[in-house]
Parts: sequence; C-alpha cells; structure tokens
Amino acid sequence: MDSLDDPTAEIIKQIAKRGAFVGFDRVTSPRPSDDQRVTEVLALVEAGYTDKLLLSSDKRRGFVATPSVFVPKLRAAGVNDDVLHTILVDNPRRFLAVVPKTRRKERQV
Repeated sequence: MDSLDDPTAEIIKQIAKRGAFVGFDRVTSPRPSDDQRVTEVLALVEAGYTDKLLLSSDKRRGFVATPSVFVPKLRAAGVNDDVLHTILVDNPRRFLAVVPKTRRKERQV
C-alpha cells in the first residue's frame, strides 16, 4: 500500500475487510509523504482494522526509521501505545507465525 494514493483508505479498508494484512512499506521515504501515510493509518485504525496493519522501511539501515521517525508522527496524531504495540509487535508476530496445515487422511485403497 506504500505507493497508493488513497487518503480515505477506502481501497485499503476493502482489502483488510477481506482478512488480509495491509502493509505500508517505505515509511519515511518522500513519496507518498509520511503525512499521507499517517492519514491512511488513522483511517484504518478508526475503521477497526488495527489488527491488519504492518509497517516497514525498505531502506538499508532503515529499520530504525520506523520506530524513531514514523512512530512519533503516529503518536502526535493521537495513536496510543496499545495500538502501536498491536501494529509493531502483535501483527508482525501473527503475520510471520508458521502454522502448519493439518494433513488430510490419505485415501485408503
């Protein structure tokens, strides 16, 4: 969702509504602006899709950009620590969890 120009997050909400995680990659890069990303993240949080949000940075050494630059912008916009914990800790944990599928019983001949 990092390059999508969707200030009301309607397209992103439709994706989340179907149960998919939605990721904002390249936070702190100039296009689109962080202000636009903050607006979209807020729209998703307000719509009840906090548990579907992922944030990341594509830059080398950019892993610190998300918590040190982008997260303070979310806090300034009113996102509380519980919501941030869900986005930054709980969601990646669930997204990256490996849950093996159960095997079907093999057909007996």
